[in-house]
Amino acid sequence: MPLHFALTDALVALIAGWGALMMWRTGRPLAALGLSLFGLAGMIGTIRITSGLIEPLAMLHKGVSQLGGLAGLALLLGYLLRGKGIRLGTGVVLGAATALVALAAALPAIGAVLFVLMLIAAIALCLQSRNHLGAAGFAVMLLNVTLVRQSGFMGADLSWHLYHLLVATWLLCVAYGFAKAPCAP
Repeated sequence: MPLHFALTDALVALIAGWGALMMWRTGRPLAALGLSLFGLAGMIGTIRITSGLIEPLAMLHKGVSQLGGLAGLALLLGYLLRGKGIRLGTGVVLGAATALVALAAALPAIGAVLFVLMLIAAIALCLQSRNHLGAAGFAVMLLNVTLVRQSGFMGADLSWHLYHLLVATWLLCVAYGFAKAPCAP
């Protein structure tokens, strides 16, 4: 795996970390934790590539990217639901995220379907709240996971970098979109 693959993974880690810090500082801990999980995946990918531990860290990177990403998105969705006045305790949101991860770990094909469904729900919730930047970000990620990730129309290098650039764009839109919206309880 060429060293340049680490660049866009590092970008994801940096933007997710910055967004998580912004969410934490503005009283949005669920959103902060959700973004942090995407940042963790980016950080592991960066370390995996730059250290040369491509194979030894492959399963960890894949697991955190897929299962951690699913949990992260569930936390972001939980935050959005709270913003619509749905009373969800932190324990309920964390429990739901954990249950989704357990389901996806047991039945891997379900994870991708759940991810897409949660992206669609997040778009709808953002649009209802007039959070157009957040909705645009979730829409970018929806197109990213359905059309760009491991695309047969692009080479491996282009597919990798475009996918990660769009993840970073999504995270940036979510962080800014959430920061501009009223803070959910």
